[in-house]
Amino acid sequence: MAWLTWIWDGFVAGVLEVAQLWWLVLLFIAIQLLKDSGVLARAARYMAPVLRPLRLPADASLPMAAGLGIGLTYGAGILIQTGREGQLSRNELTVLCVFLGICHAVVEETILFSAVGADGLLLLAIRFGSAAVAGWLAARAWLARPALAGAVTEPVRGAQVR
Repeated sequence: MAWLTWIWDGFVAGVLEVAQLWWLVLLFIAIQLLKDSGVLARAARYMAPVLRPLRLPADASLPMAAGLGIGLTYGAGILIQTGREGQLSRNELTVLCVFLGICHAVVEETILFSAVGADGLLLLAIRFGSAAVAGWLAARAWLARPALAGAVTEPVRGAQVR
């Protein structure tokens, strides 16, 4: 019967742990309100120059900000929702995840590592630099080059269109 006590204790501990994440519900409600009000669309325009080298559209600004600000653990919910809503293609999500895999939660982790003696500016430079290079390479590998404005694309001769 001791195993029933273990299971019950584990269940109660799990419920209490999840209950501590109540603020995530408020975060997602706030994000939805910002989306509906158009504030996020305006903010996305300011993120466009940052996303351009990664060949990502402005729709990637919210998941990028979430990943950089609150990390992948909680930002993953926003990434998953963005994928489900179809705002980004699978390849665009892959490029975004490559970047964020290296450079996530830069605020909290920089503060944490600086507290134990790391050079915060050097840490930020290395993380942003390596994420930028990896993201740029991933964008070249997975995302097609954006078409030139006004360019007419012609099919390759002999190719069949399906």
